Amino acid sequence: MKIPRAITIDLQNGMGLEECLIKHGTNLKTLFSNVSSGYPKAKVSNEETRYIEKRGRNYYIKRKIINKTYYYGIYATLEDAQLVRDQLIVTGWKQNQVNNICEKVGVKRIPGKTEERYFEVTS
Repeated sequence: MKIPRAITIDLQNGMGLEECLIKHGTNLKTLFSNVSSGYPKAKVSNEETRYIEKRGRNYYIKRKIINKTYYYGIYATLEDAQLVRDQLIVTGWKQNQVNNICEKVGVKRIPGKTEERYFEVTS
């Protein structure tokens, strides 16, 4: 289903969106659900936990690049992991900067069983 022609014409003639929706007795949710019903739904990624995996009570930051998994530490809370992840994105995912980032944002990284977790691992 397409957007009704009358709505399109009103919008093209400069009518405000809110005024146009009221005039035609609809709202954005209804309008878009009718328009997109014939199309496959796009996969929505969850930005809140992107690059973060929960294991047990802890949160791991990891990123896979061309069949290699890079680990960036273990954190006690999702909020801590998000703070570090956001800074890693800004700094270009440099593993040697994890300790500096943790210190900068005031987050304590949980030591792993082996320090190898924080470096490249082939998957």
